[in-house]
Amino acid sequence: MKTINHFFILSLILILSSCNQKKEDTTETSIAFNTPADFELEEIYHPSNAEQGSWVALAQGNGNTMYACDQYGKLYQFKVPEIGAVLSQKDVTPLDVEIGEAHGLLWAFNSLYVAVNKNWDDDIPDDQEKGSGIYRITDTNNDGKLDAAKMLLRLEGSGEHGPHSFALSPNGKEIYFIAGNHTLIPERVKENSRIPTNWGEGNLFTPYLDARGHANDVKAPGGWISKFNPDGSSFELISAGFRNPFDMAFNTDGELFAYDADMEWDIGMPWYRPTRICHVTSGSEFGWRTGSGKWPAYYPDNLPAVHNLEQGSPTAVLSTTNLNLPEKYQNGLLAMDWSFGTVYFIELQPKGSSYEAKREEFLSGTPLPLTDMIAGNDGNIYFATGGRRLDSHLYRLRYTGTENTARSQEKSLISEERNLRKQLEEYHTKISTSGTELGWNHLDNPDRFIRYASRIALEHQPIDSWLNSYKKETDSQKIIESSIALIHQGKSDLQPLILNKLLSIPIKSLDENLQVDLLRAYSLNFIRMGKPDNRQSQKIINALNPSFASSKGAVSKELSQILLFLEANGIIEKLVERLEYHTKQKTVTKGVEMLSEEATLRSEEYGPLIREVIAKMPPSEAIYYGMLLSNAKKGWNEDLRKRYFSWYFDVLRSKGGMSFKAYMENVRQRAILNVPEDKREYFQEISGVYSPSSSIADLPQPFGPGKNYNGENMGDVVWRGLDNYQGNIKAGKRAFASATCTVCHRIRGEGGAAGPDLTQAHTKFSTYDLMFAIYSPSDEISDQYANTLFHLDKDEKIAGRIKSEAGDSIVIMPNPFNESYTVSIAKNTITKKELSPISPMPPGLLNRLNEQEVADLFVYIISGGDENHKFYTGEEN
Repeated sequence: MKTINHFFILSLILILSSCNQKKEDTTETSIAFNTPADFELEEIYHPSNAEQGSWVALAQGNGNTMYACDQYGKLYQFKVPEIGAVLSQKDVTPLDVEIGEAHGLLWAFNSLYVAVNKNWDDDIPDDQEKGSGIYRITDTNNDGKLDAAKMLLRLEGSGEHGPHSFALSPNGKEIYFIAGNHTLIPERVKENSRIPTNWGEGNLFTPYLDARGHANDVKAPGGWISKFNPDGSSFELISAGFRNPFDMAFNTDGELFAYDADMEWDIGMPWYRPTRICHVTSGSEFGWRTGSGKWPAYYPDNLPAVHNLEQGSPTAVLSTTNLNLPEKYQNGLLAMDWSFGTVYFIELQPKGSSYEAKREEFLSGTPLPLTDMIAGNDGNIYFATGGRRLDSHLYRLRYTGTENTARSQEKSLISEERNLRKQLEEYHTKISTSGTELGWNHLDNPDRFIRYASRIALEHQPIDSWLNSYKKETDSQKIIESSIALIHQGKSDLQPLILNKLLSIPIKSLDENLQVDLLRAYSLNFIRMGKPDNRQSQKIINALNPSFASSKGAVSKELSQILLFLEANGIIEKLVERLEYHTKQKTVTKGVEMLSEEATLRSEEYGPLIREVIAKMPPSEAIYYGMLLSNAKKGWNEDLRKRYFSWYFDVLRSKGGMSFKAYMENVRQRAILNVPEDKREYFQEISGVYSPSSSIADLPQPFGPGKNYNGENMGDVVWRGLDNYQGNIKAGKRAFASATCTVCHRIRGEGGAAGPDLTQAHTKFSTYDLMFAIYSPSDEISDQYANTLFHLDKDEKIAGRIKSEAGDSIVIMPNPFNESYTVSIAKNTITKKELSPISPMPPGLLNRLNEQEVADLFVYIISGGDENHKFYTGEEN
């Protein structure tokens, strides 16, 4: 359910009163399938009807035995039925082992490997529970039944971003494991890592955390992939920097691929990354960072996707190598999307040492929440639907056409580039002078994956073994790549040496890609080694500033960061000009595609949001500069500030993901803090936010002390405050008044009438909805209560409620807290009028309250001002 504007709840009640909280849904629904030609689809079991939960993991065992797991329940086994036959409940039996809630299953080495995704209970001894971790289930007495589970690796993390899935290595000797970004990497895995483990957030300016609190405490490196031997005695970290890849698979060439998730709440923001297929090479980093800190794919210290998809919720990935499929499908991947019920075929085409890809829709359905997909021993595809306690089904898909389905054992031509990359990757685990030499020689290779492998090989070697080569190097690309390696692994006393080497490269002598790499090397130097002294800073400004005027795209953005960080003269005006240009042009960041309307119709929950965003797409390139400017403390004048703060009206007319407007409010708040204190109220008004100070003289003042509440910590305060609440209705009324709610709203006849009556709000909306509406009031604004935004000549804007309209002027009330304050607008100065995208209710009204007062306020609203409510009496009504 979308969040609701607290200030305008009444009108939204009329719109959303039919919405209810989701409950467990096991009701069988009719599914409209779109299957590929010459394939036959059979439903062979309905777990939900048999009260066996919602299946999210499958594994093919020996013979025709198969295993499955309920997301919140047991492990099951069954025999695969003959073609045309189905399973009955008696055919599907639970394993006689106290283990379940698995996201991943794999049959290998005569054992069932299980990735349990379940919170550890601190009150239960570890040896008496089976919390998150990797387990091996075996048949200890050889009676043909799995009977004992041994934990191979304990994991901290659970939920939909927790431990996920497995893949057997191409040589059949090791197992690969994949985990989401809420799963901590255990120390024993980090101790044996192909990727250097001194990772950091890697951002020049402090990122914005998600406004709703998602993953705010999760730091680098995010989701990860490791491999281990059959008995779990040895683990090795292979790759990191993912958001939430649920599964992975090896293609015919023995190369590993993962399907990473997007953060749909970030749609429309400049850092948004769609779902994508990643080629997982040794020591690879894919740049996920929390909030706005995600690295763009063009950064040289991470790797790009081999293919970007659109929006969705990635689940299973399956290699087509061992399937009975026509030749066109035999060297690729099948990738599942849960949200929009689609299976994609990803055709992988070798490109240098890596691949590029094309895709097509292979199978889809509405509704079809796809969870897992495996190759049966019979060469057919088996897949399950369900997850989140939804109705669950098990299907078999088999090819029935006439084309040849003989399994080709041919691999794509082993290219020289791939061989070279593999040679370099050998030095990701060992120290050798040969590795130093090979790595150095290929830092300028035209293949990006080879350059990356070369730098990682170099970072694993002692700095002393290549520092002299660095000092003597004259090739620009080698200097840039080795500078990044030295920044990662060297001490800060090397900063002058590195900056002088970078300054030896004229930026205009480089192509666009190398310019980006050079600028990233500068930024990393500042991030890891600190801001250089004034003399060195001015040298860098002098070297880079002349390129700004002609810069575009990624070069412009990276130059902007550096010049602002170093406080170059005139940079504020240049950035405001870029902000205005991209706003007018409605420039959208390259590389982000949106789903087709047909695909969005497959999801009632997510589809409407995608369609709404497409219709009102935010100018994400402009937002980049707007966010960057929020960090600027110096170089402003009144004109530039007016142009900047007026811009918030423009950007908030757009529609982004769920966190979009709350993010933008956080940006505005950071920017306001950089305004001199005596001018803040004026620029607040310029950006459409009015202070309630004129109306609170007669109201009780908060006890405080307050704090800057955000979406995450406000939730903690509210839920903690509601648990065993000890306050009273008098405290609730006082908090309602001291937060200024009473100026515009009434409860049980007490309060103002500018906003809707909140007496019955608790019967229509959840506590979460109320909480977030107060935190981010501009998210949803009812037309009934929205201000009118007037565009005036000279590019000025003003918003307010219309009080009167007569003759040649319109009188408006800009400040909802002070109706006596009016502004008269001459009609001949109005160029356009529309509903304001900014709520009349100011954000941050609770920041003056302490945590107990916040709890008192919410209890008062939830109770509807009823002194007999259970919160006040301690008894159920």
